[in-house]
Amino acid sequence: MTDTPERPDLVEVVVEIPRGSRNKYEEDDDGVIWFDRRLGGPVGFPGDYGYVVGVEGEDGDALDALVLLDEATFPGVHIRCRLIGAYLLEVGDEAETKLICVPEKDHHQDHLQDLTDLPDNAREELGAFFESYRMLEAKSVSVTEQLDREQTLARMKRTDA
Repeated sequence: MTDTPERPDLVEVVVEIPRGSRNKYEEDDDGVIWFDRRLGGPVGFPGDYGYVVGVEGEDGDALDALVLLDEATFPGVHIRCRLIGAYLLEVGDEAETKLICVPEKDHHQDHLQDLTDLPDNAREELGAFFESYRMLEAKSVSVTEQLDREQTLARMKRTDA
């Protein structure tokens, strides 16, 4: 599943880490999901976390995505999602992009069309999560920018078109 020309905001996210988990998993090139590590901070992932099929970051790897939903799924699940924005992070001396999405078929999230549709405190909590989830690694993380939906779409490099 990829986007359609009429809907470039639709992406396919493969879940690696369920909402609420403090365990970090990674999928290898063979599709096997491995336990990578446990998060050092006191907070689990605020949504299902994984990667977007067919969308690369500047490093050539698939972009990471956080899917906002009320109930956790499980590793390996594919979710058709609507992009609503992104967080740009500085991790050590590297830049990272974390896409923020909602499931296309979760009608409880229909009101979320853009990152700015989230309440201010919810956006602050997402930023605080990204700045703290690597707290026991020897890496500093800071949120450098929040992008709305249109800014996010303009920066994406699609490889599935």
